[in-house]
Formats: sequence, C-alpha cells, structure tokens
Amino acid sequence: MAITDVLSGKVRLEITADLDRTNTTGSHVGTDKMSHVITENIADGTTADKATVWFSSQFTATTGGITISLADSADPLGAAGDEVPTADPEGLKMKLIVVENIDATNYVNLTVGTNGVSNWLTGTTPVLRIPSTGWVAHYLPAGIDALNDGVDDEIKITADTASCLVNISVLYG
Repeated sequence: MAITDVLSGKVRLEITADLDRTNTTGSHVGTDKMSHVITENIADGTTADKATVWFSSQFTATTGGITISLADSADPLGAAGDEVPTADPEGLKMKLIVVENIDATNYVNLTVGTNGVSNWLTGTTPVLRIPSTGWVAHYLPAGIDALNDGVDDEIKITADTASCLVNISVLYG
C-alpha cells in the first residue's frame, strides 16, 4: 500500500483588546473592544491558499549571520541545524513564513541572502529587524516566484551582539 501525504492546516492571527472606561464624575462606564481576526484554512495543493510542504526549525542565529536556503531539501540551515522540509520545496512558492526571535535581550535582522528570494524583501539592502521576543509573519496566499535552490531562495538571519535562538516556520505550495 502506498502512503500519500496530504497537507492541511490553518493560519490564524487574532488580536483582541479591551479598554475599560470609568467616569469619576458620573455613571458613564463601559468597555470598548478592539478585535482583528484573520483565519486562513490551508488545503493540499499549489494554487492560492494551498500548500504541500512545510519546514520548521529552531536554530541559533550568530552575529556573523545564518544563511537559510529555503529551497534546499537536504540542508537548508547549513551548520546551524539538521531539520529538513517535509518534501523537496524546489520549484514551489513560499506561501507563509514566520520568524520568531526567542532571545530576551538581542534583536535579529532578517535580510536577503546572496541569492535572495525573488520579489520578496526587495530593494538594495532591505532589513527587517525583529526585536527581542518579537516575531514577524508574512502570508502570501498565491505565493511569489518559484524558489530554486542556490539561485533565488536565500534569506539571512543575523544576531545583534550575541547569538540568539530563533524559530522559523515556512509553508510552500
């Protein structure tokens, strides 16, 4: 019997906040609420809102930087880790990337690698700073350009003044 992998999942961002109001000179009291919820169900496939492969890892970002080859199926983190994608992401599009800085003191910078991801983090020297305990998520329902190992698939994560633990999760389709 052959085994078939079928990916399914959910991407959810939820922001809720309450602002309690009290009027000391009268009886006007109440609560204002803010809510912003985005939920995307992910089905198996390569079209919009679909994915077939995921990659997830925790690694140590150094002050010299760690280059991550997002389309590499054998060693995407190089010497920084041993995790591999669930299947070969070569030729697939990045649909979601989440990078979380676990360090309580230092920031990390997310930049393009030597062979940067096409049409993502564009410009001459784009830098996305992720502060201590901060994170960034970018959801691309239809994806961007197909990733090609060693051609247009690299990002670099560099720690500020000391090495930092970082979580990364990527969906491809």
